[in-house]
Order: sequence, then C-alpha cells, then structure tokens
Amino acid sequence: MRIIAGVLLLLCFGEVLYFVRGDVADYAAFKLLTETADRQRRYRVWILKSLLLFSGISLVGLALLGRLHALAILPDEFSPLFERLQSNGTLSNQIHSGFLVGFGGAVLGALIAGALASRFMVKKRKPVAIGDIEALMPRNWAETLHTGLLSLNAGLSEELFFRLLLPLLLTILLGNAIAAFAVAALIFGAIHLYQGTIGVVATAVLGALFTLLYLWTGSIWIAVGAHATLDLIGLVVRPSIARIFASS
Repeated sequence: MRIIAGVLLLLCFGEVLYFVRGDVADYAAFKLLTETADRQRRYRVWILKSLLLFSGISLVGLALLGRLHALAILPDEFSPLFERLQSNGTLSNQIHSGFLVGFGGAVLGALIAGALASRFMVKKRKPVAIGDIEALMPRNWAETLHTGLLSLNAGLSEELFFRLLLPLLLTILLGNAIAAFAVAALIFGAIHLYQGTIGVVATAVLGALFTLLYLWTGSIWIAVGAHATLDLIGLVVRPSIARIFASS
C-alpha cells in the first residue's frame, strides 16, 4: 500500500503544480475578457478542470487504495484525532458550540456585510473582497449560474482532495496525521496563488478550519457543505445583492 500511496502522492504533487501554474495564467487572461460568452466559457472550463483533476483523482486514488468507504466512514488513520476531540468532553462541547455559533454568525455576517459592501461597491465603484477575486464576480444572471456551479464543485472537489485523499496519502507515508493535515492546508492555500498573498493566507486558514470540522464531525460531507456554502455566499449571494441594488 505504501508504494501505491507514494506513486499517488507524486501524482498529486504534479497535479497541484500543474494546476497552480495554469490557474495563474488563466486568471490573468480571464481578467482581460469583456464578452460574457467568453467569461461563461472560461467558467465551464474551470468547473470541468477542477472536477476531473481533484474529484477524479480523489475517487481513483481511494479506489486504488481500497478506501472508497472513506467517503462514508472516517479512515482509521484519522481516528485518533477524532477520538481525541470526542474524548475531551469539554473541548468537544466548546468546539461544537463555538463552530455552530461561529459558522452561523459567519453566514449571517457575510449576508449583512455583503449587502453593505454591495451598496458601497455600487456607490463607489470599488471592489470589496479578500484577495484578488473581484474579476471572478458574475456580471449578470447567466454568469451567476456558472459561479453557483463553480462554488458547488469547489466544495466537493477541493474537500475530497485536500481534506481526504491528500492527508490520507501523507499519513500513510509519514505516520503523522497532524503533519499531513497541516501540509494539505498549506497546499490548499497555495493553489489559490492567483488571488495574491492575502488570498493564499485566507484560504490556508479556511483549510485549517475545514480540517477541524472534518475531524470533529467525522464526515467529509459536512466539510463539503460548509465549503460550498461559503463559496456560494461570496460568488452568488453578494454579487446578486449588488446587482439588485444597482438595478434599483
């Protein structure tokens, strides 16, 4: 299994390098697009590329390892971290309460901030965002449909790859799940290099939070849902609010 894991890990690292280099160039070219048809075509390419590279290799990798059941059950390699969180009742309750309050507050705060920021953007014509993502924002309802699909795909593909397959491979080879998840979170931040330094740092922090959510709940699908929700707020809800304010 270690040989298979080693080969898969090399493949994953090569894929990440390919993805980072391609995304930086693609995003620079995307910023120059003015026609909505061209922008929608690029959205579709990104969705397909991410689906094949991240979801595809995650499913194939898990199958080769004989670990497809990890889609429903926490891998044994991660169980000590899960049990550590669950065995400490006070810590578990704090994380439980803290996450629910924090995530709920983040969603509500993002909606309120989105409304306020959208009004500011309409009045001042200035982007309000963390990292260089202003060009990603949809300009019409057709583009909003594409960013919605982009958000859902990111939640699925990136969580399967960066919270499941990559940490599993690293843990099998290194024998240290904490180090494996830390490396995966850093690489998760690195693939957002096209967003600039602030974007890399912000997504690395989010990666750490999604990791904690996964290990605390033992379900990769809850992490997928949380990731997709945050992306939908940023790429669908806020731009939609801005468009409604602009039209009124």
